[in-house]
Amino acid sequence: MSARIPESKLPRIVIIGAGFGGLKLARILANKPYQIVLVDKHNFHQFQPLFYQVATAGLAPSAIAFPIRKLFHQTPNVHFRMVSVLSVNTMMKSIETDIGTITFDKLVIATGADTNYFGNTSIKSMHFQ
Repeated sequence: MSARIPESKLPRIVIIGAGFGGLKLARILANKPYQIVLVDKHNFHQFQPLFYQVATAGLAPSAIAFPIRKLFHQTPNVHFRMVSVLSVNTMMKSIETDIGTITFDKLVIATGADTNYFGNTSIKSMHFQ
């Protein structure tokens, strides 16, 4: 398989992660003299702080989750690929994904954060009802 990123004379910046940080950077660099490749394992962005509003029918789900491609559909220098990143090779300036290799001139890792249970593993498996 191939990531099918078009060749460009512009410097390529690969952004891993389409959370708040990755999207903000991609929006700043949109329409600038760079080729931006935004990769994420999901094809949507969600605003998690408002989940409770959806759960209580205060907001429609579409108000807090939206497709990433829609943000950049009129931005020719930004390309989105829904992939899982398998490895990063800084010497070869490339990332290996489940659809192939993507090369870069600059790499930004904006994968966000995970919940920290502070070593309390019993909480991790709890289901709150």
